Amino acid sequence: MESYIELIIQANQKKFTDVERIIAQYFLDGNTELGIQELAKKLSVSNSSITRFCKKIGLANYKELIYLYKYSSKGTKKQSDSSISYVNLNYSLLLNDIIEKLDKEEVKKAALMIDSGRIIHYWGTGYNAFCGEDFQFKFSRLGKIVNVITDEHSIVMMAHGVQQGDLVVISSISGDNEAVEKAIKIVSEKNAKVIVITANEKSPYKEFAKAFCLTSSMGKKDMGGISPQIPVLTVIDILYTEILAMYHEDTIKSWIKSEVILKGK
Repeated sequence: MESYIELIIQANQKKFTDVERIIAQYFLDGNTELGIQELAKKLSVSNSSITRFCKKIGLANYKELIYLYKYSSKGTKKQSDSSISYVNLNYSLLLNDIIEKLDKEEVKKAALMIDSGRIIHYWGTGYNAFCGEDFQFKFSRLGKIVNVITDEHSIVMMAHGVQQGDLVVISSISGDNEAVEKAIKIVSEKNAKVIVITANEKSPYKEFAKAFCLTSSMGKKDMGGISPQIPVLTVIDILYTEILAMYHEDTIKSWIKSEVILKGK
């Protein structure tokens, strides 16, 4: 079975320039890992060419490429071409990318908004609907009333019912849906608070958000083996943990009560 690094290189090889093919072959041949300057000198290419190669195969930078290569079967003789290792690598990359992108101050703002609100409207279409269920389960344990809406038409319709001061949480990896954007504009005009969770740094939703939680997306890194809602679920976990860390007495009491109910005591 081919290693993970071979898979993502081969999946993108038709788009390579001649220089990028040289870089790709170096890794496909299982050569020793080098620093970017050393590799550039060895292959007689520029540092920027190596960086462009990394981005073309869906990686953020050369550091990420070396991380993958280090744990590939050709790179270290470790058996990393198994399904377990494949998922492990993808999760590691994904979590690292989320942590790098997620702004701590935005997390704090979002957590305070959730903590101070009681009724929360959660909007998410497609696989974000599953994220809504997780959000509802977690924060209802903290005494919040969460209304999850998962289709575009209902989101636009319900936007008209949102009141001033209400909290709306929107999760969308693409961060670009005309119907949802229309709904966000409606609630913004009513001075409702909006939290956006997305992987799109340039999302049109951003200008309406009181808190903008930037997450990640596997994109070209994954061959379909990682659930696409993981980046949003990770942010939800972080927000939930941030609120618990505030140690508000009422929050802890609500959590304890929900734990007793869940255990059937």
